[in-house]
Amino acid sequence: MSISRKRALERGQEAIELPKGQMAITLFHGKGGVTLRYQGRVVARTHASVVGRRLAPFLAQALGVELPPAGGKATAVVSSGILYRVLSMSTLDLRQEEARMLLDYLLREAEEMRRFRSAEA
Repeated sequence: MSISRKRALERGQEAIELPKGQMAITLFHGKGGVTLRYQGRVVARTHASVVGRRLAPFLAQALGVELPPAGGKATAVVSSGILYRVLSMSTLDLRQEEARMLLDYLLREAEEMRRFRSAEA
């Protein structure tokens, strides 16, 4: 059974309600687009549309992983703050200039958060 993007985002918002330092996120690259899962539940998805295909590599980048080939998956352990930024990115329409500017900002923030976390370790 497929889950709508709206329901996935609702689940994503529930997952980040309480701040967490480590969340294992699985990024699956399927025929229908990219799906992000946390604890086995879909928390975000993009469709295999032009916009969804353009957005997918940026979601992977924000998580700190490479976008796997179709049919593949990658796992990242990130904070709820990074997941918040990824959820925000998943709603952007990159055909709009403002969305591309916001994407750049969110990517920089996610990178800084990952870098800060790795410096602590």
